[in-house]
Amino acid sequence: MLTRELVGRTFGQDWHYISLTTERVPFLWHYHPEFELTLTLGAQGLRYLGGDVAPFGEADLALVGPGQAHTWQATPRADGMPQQVQVVYFTEEWLRTLSGHGLPELTGFRTWLDGARDGVVFSPACIAQVLPLFQRLHASRGMLRLACLFEILDALARDSDARRLGAGHGESREDPRLRAALDYLHAHYREPVAMEDVARVAATSPATLKRLFREGLFSNVTEVLQQLRLGHACHLLVSSDLPIQLVAERSGFANPGHFYRLFARQRGCTPADFRRRHHLLVAQTAPQPFDEPAPSLDLQPCGGPLVQP
Repeated sequence: MLTRELVGRTFGQDWHYISLTTERVPFLWHYHPEFELTLTLGAQGLRYLGGDVAPFGEADLALVGPGQAHTWQATPRADGMPQQVQVVYFTEEWLRTLSGHGLPELTGFRTWLDGARDGVVFSPACIAQVLPLFQRLHASRGMLRLACLFEILDALARDSDARRLGAGHGESREDPRLRAALDYLHAHYREPVAMEDVARVAATSPATLKRLFREGLFSNVTEVLQQLRLGHACHLLVSSDLPIQLVAERSGFANPGHFYRLFARQRGCTPADFRRRHHLLVAQTAPQPFDEPAPSLDLQPCGGPLVQP
């Protein structure tokens, strides 16, 4: 089930850092309005970023766009060692405020960030460069922590081998009508969804809603809905033995034939091939039903408010 996570500005913070230690990384399909930079160490499994689903290895670094549905899912280690996850949340408004009030050096990074709203997966070379910076980020406090964060952000923008994702499914601007529409899609993507219903929730006309998605997301309602449903279908394929037709139904696809065609076009393989390729790798991590609450993690909140909204 896709949920909206409360982080960052929700707690009065313009950027927020947490460190997680866990035996496994559970599937928690969620989204939030902040950018999220996630470093995963000592884990192997699948990474879901909007419509992109790909395996990840022992060291993984990815940027999640605002409003982008995402999760990681990893198998427990054979040696019983814990998996480490370090996450930095930050808002675009925070960077805009800083760059406009005394830190123009951030302007270049903000320009890069505009092209990274659909998510970015960073190269092994970049990961090797920022690993010691993440260690310092975790150990530092105050201005030293902030300086370390800026070093990390600078390294991200310089990664020429990074893989940029998608087709505009992250949130581009915080228009309240677009926000309301996305919240509705995230909550109801497994149900039949009509354009008129989304427009009514967003308090606008269908024509205006189409324009908002085109200008704000470089996409449309149908494409966003398809990516949410495909992401959920991928999870069911690798974490359950449900018949594929039932996977399609539980992911919001009323027509199994349409599901098969769309899946093959978007993933480059059939649902059955995808399951054979990934099922044994990930099924061990999901002994619970997909909508059962995940076990608690060891959360170590850090960071704090830097600029008042």
